[in-house]
Amino acid sequence: MKIRELPKEVVLKIAAGEVVTGCFSVVKELIENSIDAHTRRIEVEIREGGKEFIRVSDDGEGMSPEDLKEAIKPHTTSKIKSIEDLYRLNTYGFRGEALSTIASVSRMIITSKQEKNSVGLSLRITGGNVVAEEPYLGKTGTMVEVYDLLFNTPARRKFLKSAAVEGRMVTEIVQRFMLSNPSISFLYVKDGKVIYDSPIDQPLKDRIRLIFPELKPDDLIEVEYTDENSGISVRGFVTMPERTRLNRFGEMIFVNSRHVKQIELNYALERGYGETLEKGRFPFAIIFIEVDPALVDVNVHPQKLEVKFSRTSLVLDALKRAVRVAIHQRGTFRIKPGISSESIQKANTEIEKNSDYDFKNREHIGEHWPKIRESYRSVPDESYALPLEIERKNFRAFQPENSRKESKEFKFIGVFGERYILVEGSEGLIIIDQHAAHERLIFERLKRNKRIESQQLISPITLKIDALRSGLLDNNQKKLMELGFRWKSNGDKITLEAIPSLVPQNEAEKVFLDILDELRLVRLEDPVKVFDNLLASIACKAAIKTGDRLNEVEARNLLEELIEEKLVVCPHGRPISMFITLNDLDRFFSRR
Repeated sequence: MKIRELPKEVVLKIAAGEVVTGCFSVVKELIENSIDAHTRRIEVEIREGGKEFIRVSDDGEGMSPEDLKEAIKPHTTSKIKSIEDLYRLNTYGFRGEALSTIASVSRMIITSKQEKNSVGLSLRITGGNVVAEEPYLGKTGTMVEVYDLLFNTPARRKFLKSAAVEGRMVTEIVQRFMLSNPSISFLYVKDGKVIYDSPIDQPLKDRIRLIFPELKPDDLIEVEYTDENSGISVRGFVTMPERTRLNRFGEMIFVNSRHVKQIELNYALERGYGETLEKGRFPFAIIFIEVDPALVDVNVHPQKLEVKFSRTSLVLDALKRAVRVAIHQRGTFRIKPGISSESIQKANTEIEKNSDYDFKNREHIGEHWPKIRESYRSVPDESYALPLEIERKNFRAFQPENSRKESKEFKFIGVFGERYILVEGSEGLIIIDQHAAHERLIFERLKRNKRIESQQLISPITLKIDALRSGLLDNNQKKLMELGFRWKSNGDKITLEAIPSLVPQNEAEKVFLDILDELRLVRLEDPVKVFDNLLASIACKAAIKTGDRLNEVEARNLLEELIEEKLVVCPHGRPISMFITLNDLDRFFSRR
């Protein structure tokens, strides 16, 4: 086997595979460079999601002509001088890869000038090679223009997502930098349309509402907490438990001003709410964690999206307590008591014994739970609660497919707890969750009908939507109309004129926003699955709720429909019923 040194252009393209993972990653790297240059204003413009054109300019310190020529070479940087500097970083970029690798897979023009110099320099680069340079007499700062990203690596370019999805990911990146740098003014232009133009030194609360216009000032609770022993501080804003969304897109966590995607941190944040969050709902949260740079390693992920703490449990505990203290101080709810310490230990033992434990109702938790549980074991928490599904193995679900002939023998007993239907069968007791059952029946009807009838609103509903949701609305008008929505748009305001006939008017805004959030997954997941999730959102809001008492006829009709449809779980995977046989009861009461 002959060993040979790779050509320079191959090395650069391989390195670009780590840095250029999409148009959003190019924008991220360029904005980070601008912030490190102490800019006060950053302008970002993209076309076709960034695939055709990206421009990032700033009014920062700029570079001399000599430094600019060095900056486009591999592994050149002004951020570190020795290996020790990697362990006390307080800047964004530091590897010296971004400009050279982006230039190697695009057509780039980079222009820069320092205030002390009367003349700057503009370089034109194609595929990593400088093809022209000329003097620049403009303003102080740096501007990078990127054309035809990945034009010389067509095999990789075809894996770029659609312009709509790439553009949405760029918008998310810009939003994160806007939130973590409220002292910097941002102008963001997408396909010729101004999306954001934020002022300098804008209060964080105002900037949050600029990005999430559906939030009202009273929705946001300030978080301000410092652990005196560890020195870890947590600040930012969260929303009350009733102000949530269908996914974690509203949760943004920053460590030393760097946005991170670390599931342990999300779980710790949510645990700060105790038992008050509705299952499957997530708060809005803009959280900044400050840790001694020497105690955190930001160089453990190619895109620096994850970090490694020297003492993870301290950070998780500080985050959880910070959220809990902030919400308690608002004083509008109490946290429900958790399960006992004995139950916790028993649950942990069960998990360790059963490697096939079912976490399907918790997003990706099965993949991460062992690491999370290990981190949390050293964190005292009076309301720590593991999923209660471990107890379901003691019961079995009612099996409708075996009961068609016996349906007339069922005897309606009543409704317990304003949500459970009790029915006596020939072999035992059937307990039915009325909401889950009704939700699944509505879901099945919607799937069969394909199109949902609209109900015209006497009083239209006006709401604000953010830039991401606005783009989703524009790209999914036909789908939303099939679901029964009719609306008029006016800038960032939407006026709902008609809603699905099954949805109560007081739930219409929440359902509409949840559906837009779900539409983010279009082209990322199976379209059939996405559409089913949309129908499930409507079915959930249309189904009977706790407190909606059913009479015997209604309860029997519900049960007979379940038997006819052979349904055992709701659209979200929760069980609809529980079946306790007479033999089970006799054994429990020692009658056998």
